[in-house]
Amino acid sequence: MVYAIKNGDTQTANERCAEAIPILKKYLMSTLDASNEDAEDAVQVMFEYVIPKIQQDEINSPSGLLSYMLTGARHSYYKICRDFDFDQYEEIQEDLVSEAEQAWNLINEEKELILEKCLSKLKNHYRELIEFLFDHPAAVPDDIAEYFNISLNNAWIRKHRAIQQLNECVKKIF
Repeated sequence: MVYAIKNGDTQTANERCAEAIPILKKYLMSTLDASNEDAEDAVQVMFEYVIPKIQQDEINSPSGLLSYMLTGARHSYYKICRDFDFDQYEEIQEDLVSEAEQAWNLINEEKELILEKCLSKLKNHYRELIEFLFDHPAAVPDDIAEYFNISLNNAWIRKHRAIQQLNECVKKIF
C-alpha cells in the first residue's frame, strides 16, 4: 500500500485499503467492543490521516504500517467515543445494557432535584402553570387559558415566560 500510494497507483492503493478495512474493523470490534458503524467510521478517519502521511514521506516503510494503522484506528475510535453527544440519550436508551440503568437513575434523580429547586424559585402563577403542563403534557394554549381562566394571549405569554425562567434557572445550576 505504501509503494502504491507513493507511486500514484490508485487502483492498487484502493485494493490494499479494501483488504485492510475488514481486518481493522474486526480488530476494533473484538478488542474494543466497537459497533460495526463506529469501527467503520474509525477506520475511515484513520485512512484520512495515514494516506497524507504516506504521501508526505512521513511513513515510507511498509514494515510498520499495520501497527501504525491499528494504533491510528484505535485512537480514532477513542475520539469517536469521547466526542459522543449524550444529549441524544433518548435515541439510544433502548440500546443501553441493564447495568447502566442505575447510572441513568442517578442522572434522572439529579435532574429532578434541579427541576424542583428551580420550580420553587418561580412565582406562584408560573409554578402552577408548569405543574399543569407536567400533568397535562399535551395541553395547548387553549387548554391553559380555559384552566386558568385567562385570555389566550395571556396563556401564550405566561407559558413562554415560565418556560424561559425555568430554563434560565436550570442553565445557572449546570
